[in-house]
Amino acid sequence: MKRTALACLAVSLLLAPSPAGAEPGDRKSYTKTYPFGPDRESKVGIRQGPVTIEAVRIRNWPDADDFADAEKDLGETNTMVVEFEYSNRDETRDWKCRYTVTIPGKDGSPWAENDRTATLDAGKIHDTNKMFVKMKTRHYKQVRSFQVKFEIWKN
Repeated sequence: MKRTALACLAVSLLLAPSPAGAEPGDRKSYTKTYPFGPDRESKVGIRQGPVTIEAVRIRNWPDADDFADAEKDLGETNTMVVEFEYSNRDETRDWKCRYTVTIPGKDGSPWAENDRTATLDAGKIHDTNKMFVKMKTRHYKQVRSFQVKFEIWKN
């Protein structure tokens, strides 16, 4: 009886429609860690079919006044811009990428986290997608690395 139920479940999962227009087997995930710092570009080098995620950068780093304000108010936040450079050599079809940025805290829980699903436009070379991540300003000087999970699929 248990084997029959498991077999039925397995068959139903195989026959279920693919999520969000994805074709079977074309959605892949990659997780990488990068150094954290102002305007520092890190090479990504993820390639899936005609799509390449080439680089990631942190923009909108807090300035000296922001850090001074954070010394007076521990709740002070700053919103960074995380910029991804990509190329989509598929001239007829857009692709999608879900970016999930996590900045780990000292206790293991994230100090900041956000995600965005963006289009990788057909035929675009060295184009960019941007997302925003808000974090307490006092943490910027303590963070050494951040993690990005990339999920890429055909649109």
